[in-house]
Amino acid sequence: AMNTQQLAYVLIEAVPGASMAQVQTPLNLSLVLDKSGSMQGKKIQNLREAAKLVVDRLGPEDTISIVAFSDRKYLIADSQPVTDKEALKKKIDRIRDGGGTAISGGMGQGIKELEKALAPDRVSRMLLLTDGQTFGDEKQCKKRGKAAGDKGIVVHALGLGDDWNEDLLDEIAAASGGVADFIDSPDSIVGVFDSAV
Repeated sequence: AMNTQQLAYVLIEAVPGASMAQVQTPLNLSLVLDKSGSMQGKKIQNLREAAKLVVDRLGPEDTISIVAFSDRKYLIADSQPVTDKEALKKKIDRIRDGGGTAISGGMGQGIKELEKALAPDRVSRMLLLTDGQTFGDEKQCKKRGKAAGDKGIVVHALGLGDDWNEDLLDEIAAASGGVADFIDSPDSIVGVFDSAV
């Protein structure tokens, strides 16, 4: 000890115990899925498989909604607790490709569904799965990304197929505080999903 004043720095490291590691904030999720004609073949199959893998990662304390879009929007499952995974996966299996593409319509419906369960004790996320090819509504897509971010909803935009529109998906995601990424197989969505929530 010294007679003069001293400044001391202390490093404190907090490590969660086993019980804390099991505590997880409930998730408020909307899957927004591209079912347009450009998603035909392997892309729509991969989209369905990836979406079902996400459903499998959720628990009964989480809420989910499922929206599909082409040039129209389709509410596949409205916002609900994840209590019947098999029923949700059957609905995903019924999604068929066809039609034009307007990503902004699907995003708008996804935001509406997410608003139903917005709460400070929930993490709100939109997973947008698309090849990113949209027609005439790019500006609206970016606005929807920002609107989502303003509500505390983070959009993670995932590109399917080799010709995904990386620039557009980057801008949509960044406007909400999210990221865009490419998934080359349905299984790769698991890692992306885990890092997103």
